[in-house]
Amino acid sequence: MKIFPVVHFRRITIAAFLGIMGLATVVVVGCSEKKAPSFLQGQEIFKADCLACHGANGGGVLYPKTVLVNSALVTGDPNKVIAVILFGREGEGVMPGWYMNLSDQEVAAVATYIRQDWSNRAGPITPAMVAEFRAKGKKAAGK
Repeated sequence: MKIFPVVHFRRITIAAFLGIMGLATVVVVGCSEKKAPSFLQGQEIFKADCLACHGANGGGVLYPKTVLVNSALVTGDPNKVIAVILFGREGEGVMPGWYMNLSDQEVAAVATYIRQDWSNRAGPITPAMVAEFRAKGKKAAGK
């Protein structure tokens, strides 16, 4: 029996074995949360609306505050990242608020994406969390 090399693609491991009869079997072990529909939707939103300032690798482009990788703001309190996405942030550079452009599902998806991509390992954001925060309005965000 010949054993082919194991191919690693993110957290999905595919091992192909060629049996005595020449039949191939593919085994998929471990399904990544990075393949979840909300993560993929967040990735698409990020590419369309966020990439220009935050960069493809989350390392920031214009200002140090645009860095998303290993950011305590991104991976910490979920309400803080929701607030920034919804209502924006001022300081060195300006991040626009997306509360009029993105639905609760879309905000949750992009927040989940930035909290779980690159080297970030934070929990997902749900549309219900966003809806609750949005209902409180800018006062909850300190605006």
